[in-house]
Amino acid sequence: MPPTRATPPLLLLGILSRSPSPSLSPSLSLSLSLLLSACAPSGFERDPGTSATDAITVRVEPDDGPQPIIDLIRGARRSVALEIYLLTDGDVLAALVDARAAGRQVSVILEPHPFGADGANRAAYDRLGAAGAEVTWASARFALTHTKLLVVDGRQAAIMTSNLTHAGLNSNREYLAVDQRPADVAAAQAIIDADRADAPTRAVISGGRVIASPDTTRPALLSLLAAARQQIELEMEELSDLAAVDALIAAATSGVAVTAVVPASDRSSATDGALAQLVAGGVRVRALAAPVVHAKTIVIDRRRLYIGSINLTTASMDRNREVGLIADDRAAAERVSEVVAQDAAAGAPP
Repeated sequence: MPPTRATPPLLLLGILSRSPSPSLSPSLSLSLSLLLSACAPSGFERDPGTSATDAITVRVEPDDGPQPIIDLIRGARRSVALEIYLLTDGDVLAALVDARAAGRQVSVILEPHPFGADGANRAAYDRLGAAGAEVTWASARFALTHTKLLVVDGRQAAIMTSNLTHAGLNSNREYLAVDQRPADVAAAQAIIDADRADAPTRAVISGGRVIASPDTTRPALLSLLAAARQQIELEMEELSDLAAVDALIAAATSGVAVTAVVPASDRSSATDGALAQLVAGGVRVRALAAPVVHAKTIVIDRRRLYIGSINLTTASMDRNREVGLIADDRAAAERVSEVVAQDAAAGAPP
C-alpha cells in the first residue's frame, strides 16, 4: 500500500460527479461501485503479516517465460481486460483471440504511438477487432499510455513491468505481480474502464495499493523511498526524476544501503546524468548487460515492494498513464530482492 495517508473512496464519486464527461458506461459504473465497496479508508502503517488474499505472486522474466500470462488469459471464464503499451507477441495475441472465440468478453486498450515504434500495435488492433474483441486506441489525454495491466474475470490482476512482446516475455529482466486482493482488482478494473470510456477524471483511485500516473504515483513512490530504514534495492530501466534522485541520495546519506541496477546500454542521457549524481551521493549503481533491464521495481527493507510500469522519470510519474502496485508482502519482496541482488552482483559500475 502506498505510504501516504489514504483519501476516502467517496472522493472518487465527487470527482466523477463534477466531471463534464458523458455518462459513464455500465461497466465503468459497476467497476467503480466494486472499487468503492472494496476499499476502506486506512493509514499506511505496515499490516502485521500478509493474509492469503493480500499476498501477491511474483513472476520473474525471462526465467518464467510467457506461460504465466498465457495461462491467465486461457484460464478466463468470463472476461479479459487488458491495457498495454505494446502487444506484438503472437502467442499472447492468439490466446486473446481464442478467448473471444470461446465466448469470453475481451477488451483491449492499445497505445497508438509507442515511442520509437509507431504503428507497432496496428496488427494486434486489426486482428483483435476482426475476432470480435472490444479494442480501442488509448486516450490522447496522456502523453503515452505506458500501462501493462491485465484483469481476468474481475478476480485477478496482473500488474507488469513487461510489454507483451517476445523480448518482454522471453529475454528482458521483467517482473509480474499477480494480485487477487478484491480492492486491488477492483481498482485495476476501474482504471481500464475509465480509460476505455476516456473519462476525464483527475483520479480513478486514491489510497489503495494500486497506484496510477499521473494521479497518485509521485507521492506514493517518493513516500515509499522515504520510508526505508535499512535498505533500498531498485531495478529500473530509466531513472532521472530530480525528486527521486534526491530521495535516493538522502536515504544513502542517512545510512540506508541503496543499490540501483540499470541497463548497461541504451540509457537516456538524462538517466546517465542522474546515475553520476547517485554514485557521487553514495548510491551503489550497477549496470547489467544481460538480461536487458526493462524492469521497474523497488524493494524496501526486504518487506515492501513496488512493481509496475512506472519508471522513476518525470514523464512516467506526471504525464503518462501508468499503473503499479505497492504492497507489504515479505515473501514477494524477498523474492524480488534476491533477483535484484543477483543482477547487481553480475553488473558493473556504469
